Amino acid sequence: MKKYLILLIVVVSFFNCKSVKAGHNDETQIVSFGKKPILLRQPYLQMVRPTTTTITWKTDAKAESCQVVYYEKNKTEKTSIKGDLVSHEGNKFNEVLMKNLKPNTTYMYSIYSNGHLLATGKDYYFITAPANKKMAFSFYALGDIGAKEEWSFAKEPATRIIELKNRPDFGLGLGDIVYPKGESKNYDNHLFKPFQEVFKNIPFYPVVGNHDWLSDPEKNFEKEWSLPGNEHYYSFTYANTLFIGLDSYDGGFYKLDEQIAWIQQTLKRYKDKYDWIIVYLHHNGKTCTYKPNYEHVQALYKTFVDNSVDLVLNGHAHTYERLKPYDELGNVDGSLTNQNNYGDLKNRFISVTIGAGGKINKKWQADPLNKENCNDGSIVAHAEHVPSFGLINIDGLMLSFQGINSYTGETFDSFSIKKNKE
Repeated sequence: MKKYLILLIVVVSFFNCKSVKAGHNDETQIVSFGKKPILLRQPYLQMVRPTTTTITWKTDAKAESCQVVYYEKNKTEKTSIKGDLVSHEGNKFNEVLMKNLKPNTTYMYSIYSNGHLLATGKDYYFITAPANKKMAFSFYALGDIGAKEEWSFAKEPATRIIELKNRPDFGLGLGDIVYPKGESKNYDNHLFKPFQEVFKNIPFYPVVGNHDWLSDPEKNFEKEWSLPGNEHYYSFTYANTLFIGLDSYDGGFYKLDEQIAWIQQTLKRYKDKYDWIIVYLHHNGKTCTYKPNYEHVQALYKTFVDNSVDLVLNGHAHTYERLKPYDELGNVDGSLTNQNNYGDLKNRFISVTIGAGGKINKKWQADPLNKENCNDGSIVAHAEHVPSFGLINIDGLMLSFQGINSYTGETFDSFSIKKNKE
């Protein structure tokens, strides 16, 4: 009886998929069982922090356990850890949280479901975030990405990102992540397949757009991603920079009073602790695109200025538009002639629309002087109606921004901000 009891305990422990560290292993010690699940979605990275990382992949319903084996690059000691399974739309999300990692370290990883190896190789790696605030880093940003396959060019920015000489540390998604209604059933074809080579080794932090809200985000958006806080609005830090992601819903903020209070509290708490503050959301404030001015975003300008926000990134308009530095009223400084190299932007911030990540408005032309687009075209520093993404590099007190053509890889717009030491 004792022998059978021990065997039962071993079996139960094997099937328990609760993010329990299994100890130091190599793949030869992992025992497969049952049918090999089909890998429906390549692994993608979430919440890559200095000491933790989350890896998620999707399989068919045959998965009964999930596991990641990982090790530091150029080292041989391997660690195996189990994760959680979540049923969704007849399939299984396999999600593994790794803890006690070293900051700014490259780890190779392999993924298993039911003990069967599903993915491994030189492109399956992640780099933990730095604990050092002085470390330089870069990230990409784009919105309005996952359109229907016949209309989408999402593969183009993904390819250009992979081709970059210096790999970005993470990406920001500026809303309307998947069209037409943010349904989970469209995530694979519209987003994860074109971006699978990016997402497997570069984490992605999206916010909700109005199209994502056309279906229930709690059943779709929140199931697809593992994000901080309530996943509608959240913050995270990287080196010397605070990032704040907002849910601008569709003409008003999600849980308006709660979210505004959270924004103000978060900015107040962190503004003196980080050199840079970057806010990203879906809707624009003032603009000279074909979209209207959104008052709910403009109402935050004073909060941005009062709390030293440097850069605001949004999607929504399927084009590219960089505005001149704003004050709390959305006014620009007419005496400022150089719109490419800025010094300290005290009491001002720069707003950029990067909404041609996967689709573009073919019936519209960018022209700030056209009164149908806006009353005052002087607010625009650069407009370019091309498929595009933004690439931002931060090195100490220097921020450099590039607007990059998703088809050619060429930089069509750039600016920098150099802060003075106080």
